[in-house]
Amino acid sequence: MWVWQQTNWPQLSYDAASVLPHLERCVQQIAPLKVLANSLALEQRLDWESAVLLDETLATAQIEGEYLDRDSVRSSIANKLGVGEVSRIDRSTDGLVEVLMQAIRRVKQPLTHQQLKAWHQMMFPVPQILENITIGDYRNNSVSVQSGRYGKEKIHFIAPGDVRAEVECEMTDFLTWLNANTQAEGYIRAAIAKFHFVTIHPFDDGNGRLSRIIAERCLAEFEGTDLRLYSLSHAIERNRSDYYDLLEQCQRGNGDITEWINWFLDVLTEAGQDAQGHFQRLMKRTYFWQNHQDATFNERQLKLLKRLLETGDFEDGISRKKYCALTRTSDATAARDLIDLVDKGVLQPLGEGRGRRYQLL
Repeated sequence: MWVWQQTNWPQLSYDAASVLPHLERCVQQIAPLKVLANSLALEQRLDWESAVLLDETLATAQIEGEYLDRDSVRSSIANKLGVGEVSRIDRSTDGLVEVLMQAIRRVKQPLTHQQLKAWHQMMFPVPQILENITIGDYRNNSVSVQSGRYGKEKIHFIAPGDVRAEVECEMTDFLTWLNANTQAEGYIRAAIAKFHFVTIHPFDDGNGRLSRIIAERCLAEFEGTDLRLYSLSHAIERNRSDYYDLLEQCQRGNGDITEWINWFLDVLTEAGQDAQGHFQRLMKRTYFWQNHQDATFNERQLKLLKRLLETGDFEDGISRKKYCALTRTSDATAARDLIDLVDKGVLQPLGEGRGRRYQLL
């Protein structure tokens, strides 16, 4: 039996004693983030949030096997927050960023069927050519999650409801619960909301992304802030295999989702740890530009420096070959650029020959 076939559905339960230590560790990691954020100027807080939103947007798509263009995502975020440079913006990417921003900026408004359908429409601004899916409304068909080749499919999950009216009823129960339980422990509420929504699977596509956005909304509502200071999806993506295994396990269960909640809280703990790393990079970035405010860099060098300062990429240093790929330049130009950055006291070389890499000083 699927969880929604149990007589107690849609009531979901958990063992509070088992959850408590996971919740305590989660709070210990996330609680200090607001204090750190309050120590920053507004521009710095937005800078921090832009890095978090970049991670969140890229990761929530990557969990579903979709890889977005980093520069396009960054441009969408910069355009909406009013920080950084805006270049090419992709409509689909921009729609996903807009939904995420609305979800966390409008937490005081009850979530409705209409809002969810509008978000779904925004996530799919370009008609799907290869798939005949309904955009901006609940599905009007049965749906299952499967893997494997044709004739050898493995069914991981079957969602409740075979027609739109049945799906609408499931979603009415969900939204009634969600809008009436705003005072419940926020981290646990986010875990339950994410599981409940993705179990209903109300849309033909985009359910996983919307379930994580709803969880982010719950977290923002509980924390009383419209700034996202950590990325849930970035942490989930690193634990993607466990994510799908636990979902399937609990969707086959009796409504006790203790293991799911414990895992979700542990992922939030990781997200809090990641966010503290974002804070450290922000401080490093601030000091860097203060120390090099009189230096001049070409566009290629600036692209590298921003990548090194804004992300955890190239922690072991960047090679000349990777610099060529990043900036789309020739090997000779890359060599000159990197040597110039060493001479300016920005990078330090590590190793010799083809194995040479460069790290920020």
